[in-house]
Amino acid sequence: MSQSDMIERTRIEPARPRRRPWLALVAVCIGIGMVGLDGTAVTIASPHIAETTGASLGDLQWVANAYLIALAAGLLPAGRLADRIGRRRTFTIGVVGFGVTSLAIALSTDVTVLILFRALQGIAGALLHPAALALVRSVFPPGRLGAALGVWGGANALAIGLGPVVAGVIIQASGWPAVFLLNVPIAALTVVLIYLAVGESKGPGGGLLGPLLQLIRIRAVIVPASVLILSSFAVFGLLFLLTLYLQNVHEFAAITAGLWLLTPIAVVAISAPLSGMLTQRYGPRWPVIAGVVLMVAGLLGLAQLTTDSGFGELVRPALLVGFGTGMCAVAATQSIMGAAPDSMTGMASAIQQTASQIGGILGIGLMGWMMTTRVNSTLPDRITEAGLSQGLGTELRMGVSEVTQGVVPETSAPDSGPIAGAVRAVVQIVFVDGMGVAFLLATAVIALGVPLAMMLRRRVVESAEEPLGTEKGEPEPETP
Repeated sequence: MSQSDMIERTRIEPARPRRRPWLALVAVCIGIGMVGLDGTAVTIASPHIAETTGASLGDLQWVANAYLIALAAGLLPAGRLADRIGRRRTFTIGVVGFGVTSLAIALSTDVTVLILFRALQGIAGALLHPAALALVRSVFPPGRLGAALGVWGGANALAIGLGPVVAGVIIQASGWPAVFLLNVPIAALTVVLIYLAVGESKGPGGGLLGPLLQLIRIRAVIVPASVLILSSFAVFGLLFLLTLYLQNVHEFAAITAGLWLLTPIAVVAISAPLSGMLTQRYGPRWPVIAGVVLMVAGLLGLAQLTTDSGFGELVRPALLVGFGTGMCAVAATQSIMGAAPDSMTGMASAIQQTASQIGGILGIGLMGWMMTTRVNSTLPDRITEAGLSQGLGTELRMGVSEVTQGVVPETSAPDSGPIAGAVRAVVQIVFVDGMGVAFLLATAVIALGVPLAMMLRRRVVESAEEPLGTEKGEPEPETP
């Protein structure tokens, strides 16, 4: 059976006509922005949560990880649910759930209860994300989808970048619960706007596995999803290590580190709409290649950072990475959403989100492992070369252990003593050296995006009725 025949069998008409697409985009951006702000704000709020709930370091890790695990596990089922019961309905359930769980988190005084509600918040986020992108696809005609996805991508990046800054201001003024309480009126506004903007649309019934297998057989879906894994690998790992670099080497407060990183993150808000327009006109291939090349150049520059690098030395290459990320991610997303049939936009969105999550998890894990390996192998020799090893066995072991967790160690020597200062300086040098090696790993990984991008189509699918994953004039592939 050809793909066009199969799509014709599953296509259905939306329950209501398209109405206010730009208002729908505003509602979606507000909802996604709420999640983005909350996700990065938790990092700033964690020390304050520990003060009021008595949470240990392990507890705080679970406060973050419970949300991420629930979100990642729920994306694909949530995407299928959106196609079955309706994209607007699923989006609304996710937004309301996010607001309610945020209120519960703000009122929590026990860390175990807080972790439980963070997991529930992750489930709400999983419902919200795929439905949001599917709604954008459902209300915009193919000729305007690129611009809409560009705005969506820029707003998402801006919310993530502003998270630490906004959280720092709110916590200083009103305490950490206010960060979560802010989500309640935002959620209410989002629900009102989405009901004013768009009617319901949904796909046919059925299970999860069939639609998933159907979509990942399409070249215009699986190839850009792979590109998203690579770009997320580089970006998530980069932000993780740069945050540690700013706090542990330059000894910045968390909010100051967030302000330094805001500029390269915010530039995505410029490149994402540009990528949407270019992809709409020329197809995803060249915007993805341009994005990958910019990211490679930026990562190579960041690999040259030293313990004395200033703002310009960090931000200039980071701007290249940020601009390239917006170009790459929006073009890949547009390929996925443009290639999916109307009946499967929720599942296609879930694939897009899952690819980003997988890339982020791998990036933080493998780049952190690479840095740890480098530190463990070079720190003892560096200490010995500096003539500081005598009498510092315990401190040195502690230093290796702590620096591999991203903490520049304190020794038991006097804080202001020359030995303690010298050890700390050597540890910082080794930390930066290990970070540079990790950035080179990310460079090699994202460079694989170029041959992948060459497999992308040179044009944009003009409508859902076209055979998917093919070029004009090319034979239509058969579905196995």
